[in-house]
Amino acid sequence: MKRIFIMDDDGLKEYVPVESLKNNLAPKLKDEENENQTENEMLTIADLVKKFKVTRPTIYSWMEKGLLKKIPIGGRVLFHPNDINELINRLRGISS
Repeated sequence: MKRIFIMDDDGLKEYVPVESLKNNLAPKLKDEENENQTENEMLTIADLVKKFKVTRPTIYSWMEKGLLKKIPIGGRVLFHPNDINELINRLRGISS
């Protein structure tokens, strides 16, 4: 990506030509495709913390209340994406 740096009385400024931005859009689309492929994969507690922007204790609380169905596998706690979608629908008040 090309960058242009200009220093004036206000300090150093960085500009990126539009042509450089257009060329970099294709890799971003590939990343989005990878995200769509991983939607069917099991999620970890860390994934849920990022997804819902809550703390780990909140996730544990949801498990204790029965809002989240956990799947313990080999010492790890995983969650099925369908269960997460059900939780989201319940929190939004939508029946499945």
